[in-house]
Amino acid sequence: MQYVFIMIVSGICVSASLYLAYMAIRFGDKGGVWLFSSFGLLFGIPLIVSIIKLIAKKSKLFRRIDTVIIGKSEPKTTFVPHWFMMTAIIITGTVILATILISVLCRMW
Repeated sequence: MQYVFIMIVSGICVSASLYLAYMAIRFGDKGGVWLFSSFGLLFGIPLIVSIIKLIAKKSKLFRRIDTVIIGKSEPKTTFVPHWFMMTAIIITGTVILATILISVLCRMW
């Protein structure tokens, strides 16, 4: 399902970019042609990868292509507890604020 969403959004961006590149060609704007063609290619990459991943579920050929392009799936990252992350952020923020306040107070005296 996530690949379908990526395909829709990327397809809209590619279509709009290529249409604007076509309009730039019609009006003779060389800079616009390069800009919008580049955007079309940039958004075309996720579109092509999503299409390959979607077809790879049914076709052995595309499954091999997907494995070559993306690589083998690696194990997922382990879950980091929220309390640890929040504690680390609070300690870091406290140390930064203390450093700023100490340096300001030392300059005042």
